[in-house]
Amino acid sequence: MIKMAIMLLAALTLRILGINWDQGFHLHPDERMLIMVADRISFFKNLNPVFFNYGSLPIYFLKGGAQLLDFFFKTELANYNGMLVLGRLLSAGFDILTIIFIYKISRLLFKNTKIALFSSFFYSVAFFPIQNSHFFVVDVFLTTFTTILVYLLLIFLKSPTFKQTIKTGIIFAAMMATKFTAIIFLPVIIGIIFYKTRKQFYKFLFFLLIFHLSFFICHFLFMPYAYLDFGKFVLDIKQQLAMNSNPWIFPYTLQYVGTVPYFYYLKNIFLWGLGPVISILSLIGILKLKIESRLNREKIVFIGFYLFYFLIVGRSAVKFMRYMLPLYPLFAISASFGLYKVYKRFKVLAYLFILMILLWSFSFMNIYSQTHTRISATQWILKNVPVGSTLAVEHWDDRLPVFNGEDYKYEELTLYDQPDDEVKWKILDEKLRRADYIIIASNRLSVPLPKLANCSKYLRCFPKTNKYYKKLFNDKLSFRKAAEFSVSPLFLNDQSADESFTVYDHPKIVIFKRLH
Repeated sequence: MIKMAIMLLAALTLRILGINWDQGFHLHPDERMLIMVADRISFFKNLNPVFFNYGSLPIYFLKGGAQLLDFFFKTELANYNGMLVLGRLLSAGFDILTIIFIYKISRLLFKNTKIALFSSFFYSVAFFPIQNSHFFVVDVFLTTFTTILVYLLLIFLKSPTFKQTIKTGIIFAAMMATKFTAIIFLPVIIGIIFYKTRKQFYKFLFFLLIFHLSFFICHFLFMPYAYLDFGKFVLDIKQQLAMNSNPWIFPYTLQYVGTVPYFYYLKNIFLWGLGPVISILSLIGILKLKIESRLNREKIVFIGFYLFYFLIVGRSAVKFMRYMLPLYPLFAISASFGLYKVYKRFKVLAYLFILMILLWSFSFMNIYSQTHTRISATQWILKNVPVGSTLAVEHWDDRLPVFNGEDYKYEELTLYDQPDDEVKWKILDEKLRRADYIIIASNRLSVPLPKLANCSKYLRCFPKTNKYYKKLFNDKLSFRKAAEFSVSPLFLNDQSADESFTVYDHPKIVIFKRLH
């Protein structure tokens, strides 16, 4: 228990180091939206978020916690600015809970304390869970609830009791009140209940009834306005489902046009989310688990649960890396089993793997030891760009400077607009003629749009936008690069990762100045 306590303390430290990474400027758009929603509700005056892109439970946790702290300790946290760091601390706390249940699952599967400890270790130091714990985003909460669900289902396999059925219903309600995509686990839950009660049909019906009763009661408590404002709930869910099946709907999902299902996720997990070493160990562990699980129903269910999730979500058209966050407990546990197998044959190699994993994780922590690039760029602009200058900024991205920008004029470059023709570029060229500086505040537009230049291949194309970026970056326009701001892991350049891996906490920013 002492070793586990030390590990949890270390994991928490990694998750709160640099937790105010944006110095309070709300630079994560999803987090910003959730906090705006939390700011407009209040216990017990108005609990309708009028927003169902995500579930209400994390929002209620945040606003309820902030109001309690204000009431008992006279803080002033229950407001837009006060809830920012509090929300991130809440994410970090839930991720620590995930680590605890990873340990429990591993102990249950392997009956081996060392494997269980290393399972917790791998998740503790994997950078992608660390990164997401620095944001108040629902995927962290969903991962926690999903991990608890796995544990409960494994317990249910051993002891299918009335009490376990109720617990499963409560946790599934929490999942559904966090993110609607959790519904994909419903067939798995029903399948396991059926498997354990198949010889007693009335018992199956009884357990199924208890599960659904506990689910609906708790789901109503966790997310009441999914029922009380049902029309808005359905509208928002339909919009999210449409986005996941069509990358053309929103400009910021164009980066996923042409990406290969499953492989795109695996590539980003291997190269960035877990890193190569944990990924290789995880693959070894999964293969060994598959071989050894033929007569072990708990291991079969464990692997099957996550495989089912990957097969369903992995084929989505929109592939934000965070969609795979619920799989990271699987990777951590299988990597631990893989390390255990390596250790039994090559002890020195096992120790080398651990050292490489630590170096990899600490390399990424460099991101939180640096000033955020949007803030560095803002400071440069305020110091070097004359008051009254006109700044050309790209739409669908956060405008720079982040603060004190009222002394500048702005031209918005609507580069996503269609069709990408002479009419569009007559307007944009006029805006560029009025601009003294061009600011590319991230790679959100400059990377995906040039890839969509082929009009015979894509539904929508950007041939003229592609030419614009080529000219800009190759000094063929009347602008030259004046400054560049980037923060990367030590010894690595991660700008080729999925945009969502870099755009929030360390986007690359380039500023161009007009030649006179």
